[in-house]
Amino acid sequence: MRSRRPAALAVAAALVGAGLVTGIAPAQAAVPAAALLYDFDSLDTGSLAAGAQIPDAAGAHAGTLRGAGASIVEGPRGGSDRALSLPGGAATSGAAFVEIAPGLTDASTGDVTISAWVRWSGGQECSWAYSLGSSNDRYLFATPRCGGNLIGAVKSGTEQRATGNGPASSTRWSHLAVALTSGQRVTTYVDGEAVASTATTATGAATVGSSVFSGLIGKSLYPGDPFFAGAVDDVRVDRAALDAEQVRAIAAPAADAIARADAAAVDLGDTSAVTADLALPRAGTGGSSISWASSAPAVVSTDGRVTRPAPGSPDATVTLTSTTTFAGATATGAPVQVTVKADSAADLSARLSASLVVPPVVASGTSLPTVAGVDLRWSGDTVANGALVNPGSGDRTSQVTASATWGATTFSKTFTVTVLDPATAQSLVAYTRTPTNDHDANQDTVARSIHLAVGSSADTAQPLQDNYGVVFARGEHVGVDNVEQRGIGSPSPFFFADGRLGFVATRVEMSGTPDATASSGALVFRAEDDRGSQFAELGTIDLGTTDGVVSPRAVWDSGQQRYLVSWADRSGQARYTTVTDLARTEQVADPFNTENDGTRSRVVSTGNRGDVIAGSPLGVADPSWGSFAGRVANAEPGGILPVSAAIATALAERYDRVVNTAVSVAPVTVTAGAGDALDRTRADLSYSDGSTATLPVDWNADDLAAARAATQGIVMVTGTVRQKDYSVPFAANRADPTIYRYEREGRTQYLFIATDDTNNNNIASPHLPIRVSDTFDGLSDAAGGAQREVDLLNRWTRRDTTTDGRTIAGCYWAPEIHEIGGTLSILFSPCFNSGDSQANDGADWRTVQSYIMQLRDGGDPANPADWSKPAPVLQADGTALGREGYSNISLDMTYFEANGQAYYTWSQRYTSPGFGDPLTWIAKVDPADPTRIVGEAKPVISPSLSWELRLAEGSFAMERDGKIFLIYSSDGVSPRYVVGGVWADLDSDLMDIDSWHKYNTPLMKSVPMPAGVWDYLTYPQGPGHGAVTTDEDGNELYVFHTWGDGVEGNGRDTRIGRVHWAAGDRPVLDMSKDEQVLPALRTVTMTVTIVPAGGSSPSPEPTTQPSPTPGDSASEATATASATRVAPGESFTVTATGLNAGEQISAVLHSTPLPIAGIPAADDSGRVVFRVTVPAGFDQGAHTLEVARGDGRVFGRLAIEVVAPGSLAKTGVGATWVAALLGSAALLAGATALALRRRRVIVCLHG
Repeated sequence: MRSRRPAALAVAAALVGAGLVTGIAPAQAAVPAAALLYDFDSLDTGSLAAGAQIPDAAGAHAGTLRGAGASIVEGPRGGSDRALSLPGGAATSGAAFVEIAPGLTDASTGDVTISAWVRWSGGQECSWAYSLGSSNDRYLFATPRCGGNLIGAVKSGTEQRATGNGPASSTRWSHLAVALTSGQRVTTYVDGEAVASTATTATGAATVGSSVFSGLIGKSLYPGDPFFAGAVDDVRVDRAALDAEQVRAIAAPAADAIARADAAAVDLGDTSAVTADLALPRAGTGGSSISWASSAPAVVSTDGRVTRPAPGSPDATVTLTSTTTFAGATATGAPVQVTVKADSAADLSARLSASLVVPPVVASGTSLPTVAGVDLRWSGDTVANGALVNPGSGDRTSQVTASATWGATTFSKTFTVTVLDPATAQSLVAYTRTPTNDHDANQDTVARSIHLAVGSSADTAQPLQDNYGVVFARGEHVGVDNVEQRGIGSPSPFFFADGRLGFVATRVEMSGTPDATASSGALVFRAEDDRGSQFAELGTIDLGTTDGVVSPRAVWDSGQQRYLVSWADRSGQARYTTVTDLARTEQVADPFNTENDGTRSRVVSTGNRGDVIAGSPLGVADPSWGSFAGRVANAEPGGILPVSAAIATALAERYDRVVNTAVSVAPVTVTAGAGDALDRTRADLSYSDGSTATLPVDWNADDLAAARAATQGIVMVTGTVRQKDYSVPFAANRADPTIYRYEREGRTQYLFIATDDTNNNNIASPHLPIRVSDTFDGLSDAAGGAQREVDLLNRWTRRDTTTDGRTIAGCYWAPEIHEIGGTLSILFSPCFNSGDSQANDGADWRTVQSYIMQLRDGGDPANPADWSKPAPVLQADGTALGREGYSNISLDMTYFEANGQAYYTWSQRYTSPGFGDPLTWIAKVDPADPTRIVGEAKPVISPSLSWELRLAEGSFAMERDGKIFLIYSSDGVSPRYVVGGVWADLDSDLMDIDSWHKYNTPLMKSVPMPAGVWDYLTYPQGPGHGAVTTDEDGNELYVFHTWGDGVEGNGRDTRIGRVHWAAGDRPVLDMSKDEQVLPALRTVTMTVTIVPAGGSSPSPEPTTQPSPTPGDSASEATATASATRVAPGESFTVTATGLNAGEQISAVLHSTPLPIAGIPAADDSGRVVFRVTVPAGFDQGAHTLEVARGDGRVFGRLAIEVVAPGSLAKTGVGATWVAALLGSAALLAGATALALRRRRVIVCLHG
C-alpha cells in the first residue's frame, strides 16, 4: 500500500461533518525515499500462484512468490487496500513465501531499516515476518515471537537482539520496523514506538543478500524454523536508520484509518438513565488507545466513575468525548450524551455498605475515605480530623464507624481497625523486577517472583533476601513429568481476616505476559505462620470476568466480614467483587501433577464470590511509592502494606542474611587437677534470627596450664573461636563433589570424590578419581590433593567394564561415597556408546545410568583393585530405573537411612518419546542387596517453582531434630544453578511426595556481579550439587561446586561452605566466615572456677586478671546495628540483647535530641529490635550511637557514618549487615552485670 497522505487528509476533512474528527499530526522529519516498497495494491484479491511477481512501487526489486497457499486480502486500511496473506506451516511444508530480488543492498551499505504492517496469526515460535540477508550467519530480521517475545535482530557472525516485552499481537495489524544504525545500534519499533535497542558492531553489509535474493518475506533463514502465518503489507526498505517520528510517518496512512475505525466503533450503549459506573473502553480492536473527556468530571469522571446527584436533586446531563490514538495518529469520536439519574437514599446506602472499606491495619495519619456529595461522618477513639491517628505508645485497635443520613434513611458501617504506632510502624513493599540476566542473578525465573522490602516508608525500604525473590509461582503441569514455568506480576500484600499476611497477584508467562488464568482471575498466596517464614500458593480465584485481571488488590472488609477484590480489566476499567473467604480452597483435577494425588489447589469461587461491580471500592489512598522504583535495581512496583514492627522484624529475620550477634562461654567449675577437658570447651554463639550454635575454641596454652595447675580460685582463660579457612577453589575442575569421613579400626580418613569437569567437558571424562587424606585440608588442591588423586576407574587405561557386560565410554557423573550395610560404597553414573556397548569412547549422555561399586572387607579406598566391578542399580524386577513405556536415564543417586529403613533418591527423566523434566525419585533399598530397589519407585521432588526451571537433581539427605532434609539443585548446569530444599518428619511416609515440604525460595543462590565485571572466583555463581560432611571438630560443612569459567580453567570448581541451622531448623548453606563469627567477637574468655579436692569453696578473687573481652558474659547487655553507613531519610535496625524480659527501652537521636517513642519492651529472651531513622538534612560524616542504661553507664558505642543520598548500594541490606555488625561489635565495651531488675536503656547518637 503506497503512502497517500493527501488523500488521507481529505478523507479526514470529510469526516468532520459526520462527527468523527481525525487529528492532523504536526510536521514530521523528512522521510527518505524508499529503496523498496511492496504495497500489493495492484494485485487482485484471491489466491496467488507460485512464481507470481510482487511489484516494487519504489524501484526495480520485484518479489517472487514461492511455495503454495498465498492469497491477496484486504489490508489494514480496509476498502481497496491490499495485503499478502501467507498460510504458514512447518519447515518442510512447502508453504508460500516471497523472495526479494537480489542487489537491494551491497557491501558499502550503511544504515538500513526494514518495516511492514504485520497481522500475525499466532501460535508459531520463531517464524520470520521478513528479513534481509543471505544466510543464517548474516541478516537483519523480525519475528513476532521467539522465546515468548517479539524480536528484531541483526547478525554478522554473532547476533544482537532488540527484544520486546512479549510477542506481537495475534488479533490485529501491527507496524513492525527494525532499524540498523550501522556499526552502532539495532532498534525495534512496534506501532511507531521504540520497544528495544541494543548496541552492535554489525554494519549494513550484514543485510547483503545472495545471488538469488536480497531477503525473504515469511520464511526464516534457519532451515528448521516454521513459515510465517499471517498477512503483511507495506513491506518497505529504507537506506537509513529511521527514528521513531519517521517510522510513524511511513505508518501514518494505515494508522489514521485504524484510529478512525476504532473511534467509530465506540459504543456505550443506552446512556439515557445511568445509575452505575460506565465501562469506558480504553482500547480499540485495532490497537488504538482511547482516552476520554467529560463535560462534568465531578459527575462522570474520565475513567467512567459515576457520582449520582444527591437524593432529591435533579438528574445530571454530561457529554463524553473519546479520542483514539494509534501509532501517532489520533481521531476524535462523536460526542455521547449521558443522563445520570439522581441517587435514592436506599441505593446510596446500599452502595456504601458494599463498597466503603477501611483496611484492618493502617498507618497513623491515614485519611479516611470521603464520598462526593455525601456528608460522611467518622467516629471512633482513633479518629481525628478525618484521619486515623495514633499518638504513640503501641499499636491501637478500635472500632471506627462511618455514618450518614438522608431524610429518614440512615447509613452506618463499623470497622475494626488497628492503627500502628508511628514510631515503630513499617511499610512492606511487594514488587517484582525487570529481568536482566544471570550475571545479575536476575534472570526471568527469579525476577518474576514476589520480592519484599521493609522500611519506615517506601522511600527508605530496603530489599530483603539480597533483592532476590521470596515467593515464587507454581508452574502448569502440561504432560507426564513436564511443567511449564509461571511467574508473578503486580503482587499486592494484604491481611487475611485472621491477621496472616497474604498476596494477590497476576500469574504470568516467563515473558511477563499474563497467562490464560489472568483473563478471569488472580493468584492468591497466604503465610503459613504469623511470621511469614513460608508462603503457600492457595491457587487462582475466578473473579467472574473474561475481560482480564490487571493489578489485582484485596482488602478485608471487617464491616461486612468479607473481602473486596479489585482490579482493572484489559481496557483499564476498574472492577471489583466480594469474596466471603479468600482462604477457602478446593482441589481440582491436575492429572499430570505428581503431588496431591493429581490435583492442585484453587480458591473457591462458587458460592464464595459475588457479582462483578463496575468501579472501585471506596477505600483509603494507596501509600506513596516515592523513589523506590528508581532506587531499587530493576524494581517493578506491586503494592505497599503498613505492617507492625513485629511482622517487619520477623520478615527481616527470615529473609535477611543470618549474622552472628553475640559470643559467650559458660563458666566452668572443675576439681583441682581435673582440668584436662578444659580445652574441649566450646563457645556459644547467638545470631540475628534468634538461632544459636557452638564452635570449638583455641585456648591460650599458658592460661590452660595455669588453670590446670591451680589448686583453688578463679582463673580466666582466653582463646580464639576456631574457624578453619579453606582454599578457594578447594578443588578446581571438580563438580558434584562429596567428602566422606571414613572411620575404621580407630583411624579416621577423609575421602573426596567428584566429577571431572575439565573444560566443562564432563561427558568425555576419562576417569573416576578419588583423593584420600588423614586430614580434611589434605584433600585440597592447595595441599597437593590433586597430585595424589587415584583413578579407581579409567576408560582409557583399563577399559572399565560393568557387571552387565558394557564398557564405560564416559561421564562418571556425580559419584557419592556412603557406607551401605557396613560396606563402603560408591554410587555414580557412567555413560555408554549408544551404538556400540563395547566402545570406550563416544559417550552418549542419553545412556547415563546409576551404578554402584563396593569396597571389599578390609580394603583400601585408594586401591582400585579393592573395589568391585560397577553394577547397575535396577528395579526389583531387574529392569532399568525409569517410567514404563519410555527410554529413561538415572543419575545423581544418593543413600540415607531413616528410622531403620534405607532409601535411595536419584534424578530421573525420560528421553524418548519426547523429553521429560528431571524429577527426584525415591525408593526403599535393602542394604544387603544394594543393586536392587525394593518395591515401587516414586517421585519425591517435582520442579514446579519457577526458580527450579524444570530440574530437580543432585539430592543429599540430612537428619536433624526428628526431620529428614533433602537438599537438591535446580535450573541448569550453568551460572543459573541454584540449591533448594525439602523436608519431612521422620515418622511420616517418606515414599509419599506429599509428606515432603518444599522451601519457597532457594537455600543457596548466585551472587550478583557488578556491572562490567566477570569474576566467578570473587562472585560465586551457579552453586549446587553438593553433600554435607563434618570436619575434625564435628562441624557440619557443605561441599558443593560453582561455575568455574576463568577460574583455573573452565570447569566447575569445588568449594567448602559452613552449615548453620537457622531459626525453625532451616539449613543455611552460604554463611560466610564473618557472618558465622564477627571478627570483633572471636576472642573469648572462659571463667574457670577450681574447687580443691575435698577442700573449701574457692576464693572469689581470680588468680589471673583477664583483659576485657566483648561478650564475656551472657548477662551483659549489647547493642548492634544493621548498618554502619546510612543516608539521611533512611533507617537502620538496632538490636539490644541481654536485657530483662519486659524491660522498656528508650532512644534519643542526637546531635539535636530527638526522642524516639514507642520502642517495644524486651521480649522473653531479653531482646529488643527497633529502627532509628536519620532525619533529612542530618550532617554527613562520622557519628556515634551510644547505648546506655538509665543510670548513664554506656555499654556500647556504635560507629555510624551518614553518607550522601544515593551513595549506598541498591541491592539490599544483606551486603551491609555484616559490615554493620563488625563495626558495632568492635566498639562494644565490657560492662559489669547489673542485678536483675527493671532497667531503662537510653540510646543516643552523637556527632
